[in-house]
Amino acid sequence: MSMPEAFAEALGTPGLGWLCLIIFVAGTVRGFAGFGGALIFIPLASIHIPPIWCIVAMMPGEFFGTLPLLPRALRDGDRRHVPLLALGTAIGLPLGVYALRHSDPAIFRWAVAALSLTMVAMLASGWRHARRFSRPELAGIGAASGFFGGFSGIAGPPVILAYVSGPYAPARVRANTLLFFSLLEVLLFITFATQGVLDAQALTVGLILMLPYGLGNQLGAWIFDPARARLYRFVAYGIITGSALVALPVYG
Repeated sequence: MSMPEAFAEALGTPGLGWLCLIIFVAGTVRGFAGFGGALIFIPLASIHIPPIWCIVAMMPGEFFGTLPLLPRALRDGDRRHVPLLALGTAIGLPLGVYALRHSDPAIFRWAVAALSLTMVAMLASGWRHARRFSRPELAGIGAASGFFGGFSGIAGPPVILAYVSGPYAPARVRANTLLFFSLLEVLLFITFATQGVLDAQALTVGLILMLPYGLGNQLGAWIFDPARARLYRFVAYGIITGSALVALPVYG
């Protein structure tokens, strides 16, 4: 299939307009809160498209959107941590994708809702820890994130909670999570490709969604005011919670 034909087919995807709106909102929240893109998009997108498509459609925006930020992240990040997280992810990710391939779409929707709500509850509670993780623990966190990422597309909770709630400097937290998620997208692409579930139409839909996602990120960054960072976080928590609740399969 030629590229024009692939885009024509992708433009005919049912619910594409809703997907563009959802990912625009997700990008806006990510722009002003620094997180939340997948936590908003994947639960709501799962109402309109198959679970595997939800994850594949996020790949282009998540990967290409972070490329301009990588040079600074490489300077600020801890190069001892990220390889260990990636090693664990390489183990957990194929297991998560295998579980996704053999699960029911309703289970997927319950899982992404539960992960989103758990993440919001722990972040909003202000829970903190003082632990500095050992090498095996970092690999374990990476494996947990990899499994969740492969199964639901939401890899963030283990690694974000480990860093955001821990005794780490904000610049180090931002850099490590950014580097981790960039590597995750590469590993996710490879795993989906090797397991034969990298749907071409879903990937093309993802390329289309890059535009509204990027615009949303820019809008969120533009309206962000550091003096109101706490307010923006709680707005993000509210939108993520609403997305998870709306996506629950109890509504059909």
